[in-house]
Amino acid sequence: MSAARLALTGSSPAGNPLLLITSFRNPRVKYLRSLRLRKYRQREGRFLVEGIRIVEEALERGAPLETLVYAPDLLVSERAQALVDQVGPDQRLALSGEVFASLSDRDQPQGVAAVIDVEKRSLAELPLAQDLLVVVAHQLRDPGNLGSLIRTADSAGATGLVVVEPSVDLYDPQTVRATMGSLFALPIVQLEDEGVLDPWYRQVRDSGVPLVVVATSARGPQLYYNVDYRQPLVLLVGSERHGLPEQMRRQADAVVRLPMAGSATSLNVSAAAAALIYEVVRQRMITSTEAEAEDRQSTLDKEA
Repeated sequence: MSAARLALTGSSPAGNPLLLITSFRNPRVKYLRSLRLRKYRQREGRFLVEGIRIVEEALERGAPLETLVYAPDLLVSERAQALVDQVGPDQRLALSGEVFASLSDRDQPQGVAAVIDVEKRSLAELPLAQDLLVVVAHQLRDPGNLGSLIRTADSAGATGLVVVEPSVDLYDPQTVRATMGSLFALPIVQLEDEGVLDPWYRQVRDSGVPLVVVATSARGPQLYYNVDYRQPLVLLVGSERHGLPEQMRRQADAVVRLPMAGSATSLNVSAAAAALIYEVVRQRMITSTEAEAEDRQSTLDKEA
């Protein structure tokens, strides 16, 4: 056996001999382990996702796959095996169950993970449309909050999300897990400086899109349900501790708050954002339903 302790064992999903990594000190294993840390994710421009569901989402959404990592003796479901079968041999890396488990932070690893290339996007790449909904997350610190916000934005049909740095790492394993695969479902832009947002607002408006920018604040002068969200919208949410900076609030067309009827003075940022985002959905659904009813009535009037 070589110094890297590679064992030729069993067969690959395609029926070919399988080269299985069994050493915890193998360079490929060390590389995968390094992706747990933000500095190495940033240096390499890659991150690791683990679990059947999120790997499925990555492959289905066409995420730029570098390597699919799997442990044959941990693949106990057809779904997991199907993921391995989707990927060519040159992009697969097989590990022993023990080695795979050493990379996992799960109690019961599902035996499949993926190394994904980070995609850098700019504000100019966000699609502009009349139903535009872009959520801007300013300097969030909790990975669960950022991941949940991404998942909520995706479920509401948002057209994009912007992460303003310094922030919790978008590719932190806890953030990625909290997205439940939504990380790959909508365009996400990372900004080092919120100062580029205001010029972007102007560019969008100059292109003919009637953009409305709404900021959130615990002391906002307007209740969130008294604002019209049916226009193309950017929704700004601030950090858990400090909220949005004054400059960003001044650049907004409206600053809104949630009503606090009990003793609590605020909500978790992802919960507050969910309430706002689904008020946007509610208003737009009502408008859409009314338009459909008018179209049906117009058709009936013509037929009469």
